[in-house]
Amino acid sequence: MPDSSVEKNISARDENASANIIRQPFAWENAGDVLKYEIIIYRIDDETGKSEQVFFHETTEEENESCLIYIEPVLPPGRYRSKINVYNILGGLEEGLNTEDVFVIRQAYKPEVKNVSYPLYMRSTVYLDDFDNDGIIEIEGRNLFETDPEHEELVFTDYFLKSEKRILKPQSILFHDSDNRKVKFQFSMRSLDVGEYHFVAQDASGLHSEENNDTKFTVKFKKWMDLDIEAGYVLPVMVQDNIFGKYMDTNMFPFSAQGRITFIPYKRSMGYFGLGLKGTYSRLNADFDTYSIDGNFATAHLLFVYQFPTFKRKLYWEVHGGAGISYFNNIVFHFANNIDSEQLNTISPSFDAGLAVQFYINKRLYIEAAGDYVLTVNDGNLLGMVMPSLGLGWQF
Repeated sequence: MPDSSVEKNISARDENASANIIRQPFAWENAGDVLKYEIIIYRIDDETGKSEQVFFHETTEEENESCLIYIEPVLPPGRYRSKINVYNILGGLEEGLNTEDVFVIRQAYKPEVKNVSYPLYMRSTVYLDDFDNDGIIEIEGRNLFETDPEHEELVFTDYFLKSEKRILKPQSILFHDSDNRKVKFQFSMRSLDVGEYHFVAQDASGLHSEENNDTKFTVKFKKWMDLDIEAGYVLPVMVQDNIFGKYMDTNMFPFSAQGRITFIPYKRSMGYFGLGLKGTYSRLNADFDTYSIDGNFATAHLLFVYQFPTFKRKLYWEVHGGAGISYFNNIVFHFANNIDSEQLNTISPSFDAGLAVQFYINKRLYIEAAGDYVLTVNDGNLLGMVMPSLGLGWQF
């Protein structure tokens, strides 16, 4: 098969590159003991589809062994058809071994990338936690031709961001100047992940731009971590219980509050991961004809937190879950004649799983709506609570 590139470097640093020696190898599969091969190459006219012979060669004994020749004079870029005729040692044509193929010789231009910038802020860094990010990246250089997704053109350039772990291709090209010196791209903000990248331009022949400081592009967060503090109202609703409903004649505890601290140290485009500490407090109080009951109930849980930002990081969806304790404090039955029961104080293991959504009013202040299910194991009894909540928070 032929080599598919004719190198021609017309950069400002090497304007005489066209005078360099260029060799075009042509190789084929060995057909065994043969007298010779005839190599015939035709050029295909793109408009008419007709073929015109432009090269003919009969191989020598040495070339029969190597199955390799060099095409001279060098063929210009274009589409070609090759035909290889095989002659046996008696000089007869072995038509069953003859082969034909179509190939392309491309014009090679080494791309140069001299500047990569995020035009929104005119810098080579994009911060994923900026609300107004648009994913537009601009490059400047030389030999930056239009792209060809089908790779059918003789001259084209592929573009991508390259890191040690991944390659990111743009969604679209927004602008391409007629001098092939400036191109503007649209990348998906979801695909841009934290890391150090080089912007690479690669031409049809495989020549690509050098990776240096001029091509470097950084994706990161302004804040490597988030610390959220939030407080608000919670309404515990008993859905699995054979104790409170019996003695208090209610399944809801409206005199309640909750608070939460969330630490997010790991942030990526796929979402944020961290830990949270959440506590709730409820006042228990009920009056009946023959007795009254009061006390306190609190929960505290260490949560594993996953957050997924949307709408330019104004709306966060969250899943969390973890383990902790439920604390029954100073629960007392009051009877007539100032007779009180002994205080009940007990700490029981419990588990929390929930969903939350946070909407940021500005870059720091947010409101949160959440719903949790808390399961408490107390002396073999299970206490299950649904705990919807509404809170106001601040991100540091």
